[in-house]
Amino acid sequence: MPKAPLRLSLFALAAFLAGCANFSAVTSGMPAQQVQAKLGAPETVRKNADGSEVWEYPGGPLGKQTYMVTLGSDRAVREVRQVLNDEYFSRVRAGMSRDEVRRLLGRPGEIMVFGARDEEVWSWRYQQENAMFFHVLFDRSAGTVRTTLRLEEILMLDQNM
Repeated sequence: MPKAPLRLSLFALAAFLAGCANFSAVTSGMPAQQVQAKLGAPETVRKNADGSEVWEYPGGPLGKQTYMVTLGSDRAVREVRQVLNDEYFSRVRAGMSRDEVRRLLGRPGEIMVFGARDEEVWSWRYQQENAMFFHVLFDRSAGTVRTTLRLEEILMLDQNM
C-alpha cells in the first residue's frame, strides 16, 4: 500500500476511534478527573462566572455528534448533553453572535467565507433518519447570524467506478 493512502486510512481510523468515546459512562456527580480519564481532554473548556465549566467534545469534521459536559463549581458533572439536534438548532436566532452560537453548538465542522455576499457559513454534520447538515449564515461585518439552513447530505458516487 502506498504511504499516502496508508496515512489517510490511519487518520480516518484514529478519527473514528476518537468519536467512539462512551459518553453514557459519564454520570451526574462524577469528578472531573474521572471524566477526563474516560473521555480524554476536552477540545474547549469554557469557564462560567458562577465557577462552573463546560467541556466541549466535538465529533470532528466528519462526526455527527458534539457533547457538552457541564461541571459545577465543585468540579463534579452536572449534565452531559449531545447538542447536534433539532432542540439546540432551534435556539439559533438571527442576531446571535459567533460566540453565542459556538457556546450552543460547539466547534463547526467547516467554515466557508463568501466575500461577495459578506457572509460566513458555519456547518455541522448531524444524524436524523439520514445524514444532514446544519448551516448558520453570519453577516461577516456585523458578526451576527442572518439565518440558518438544514440540508440532507447527498453522496455522489463516481460513475467511472
